[in-house]
Amino acid sequence: VNSQSGKILKKFISLMDGTKSLTELQQMFSANNSELFNTIVRHLDEHNLLDDVAQVRVNSGIDTLLELEDLTTELLNQQVDENLFLKSIKSETSQLPINVIYGFLIEHYHFITQQCCFDSPGLSFQSSTKVRQLLNERYTQEYRQDQELVMAALNAIGISREQLADTMPLPETMGMCNALTYWANFEPLFFLSTLGFLAGQTRKNFEFYSKACERVELDSGFINPIRQLANSKLKLEPENLSRRIFQEIPHIDRQTKQRFRGQTYLFVEIYNNFYTAIWNHYSSASHLLRRVSAI
Repeated sequence: VNSQSGKILKKFISLMDGTKSLTELQQMFSANNSELFNTIVRHLDEHNLLDDVAQVRVNSGIDTLLELEDLTTELLNQQVDENLFLKSIKSETSQLPINVIYGFLIEHYHFITQQCCFDSPGLSFQSSTKVRQLLNERYTQEYRQDQELVMAALNAIGISREQLADTMPLPETMGMCNALTYWANFEPLFFLSTLGFLAGQTRKNFEFYSKACERVELDSGFINPIRQLANSKLKLEPENLSRRIFQEIPHIDRQTKQRFRGQTYLFVEIYNNFYTAIWNHYSSASHLLRRVSAI
């Protein structure tokens, strides 16, 4: 191959990037010598250096998230009628048992205190500085305020921080915390996809919960922090953290999206079990606190 031919060959190969058909390339470089062109293409193909052009579907981060959100909502709606807690808390006429009302807050206290275990890996998310900033803003704004308001309400019914330190959360509460911690460490993008759903459902549930507390006329010392917590979450209603995060993710490949869809089924089951367990345990429990020291 002489110098001139080498330059032509180099240019020819550089243009074989999937944007032009073989016919177009043949016309550009070898209109009068198709045999030479065919020989080059044949040798490249024999050495597995050619690929057929396949149509590539680009799954943007936000498109993938919206699909996961739709699936999550569909799965939750299928289960909500069988979940006595979620069904009762949304009813404007039903009255939750007092122990279930208190148990809801106790388990949320345990969940909040475990939050650092699954939030911390997200705070160091390596793929995007913008995502890290969004997570840090959320962590700073919500974590301490939620914990203090929940603690104030529990103090009003005679439960102290020291007593809670000697209690065990329900297995389903720890199950949800452990699952989120696992995903935060090993599937950080899937974990981030759950944040918007969790925040939205928590906001709605605390709004319903606040009204349920008022229906049974609990002490204002208990209700006021709950009302304040519900109102603070309502102020965040327009903001979906997951959507803000996934707008920063340019592409999610098909295999990853399918894996996330599979994990969504497990996530919704764990979430549903969390609230089912609150009803099942506290509606029949004689003691509110599951003390470690009593074992």
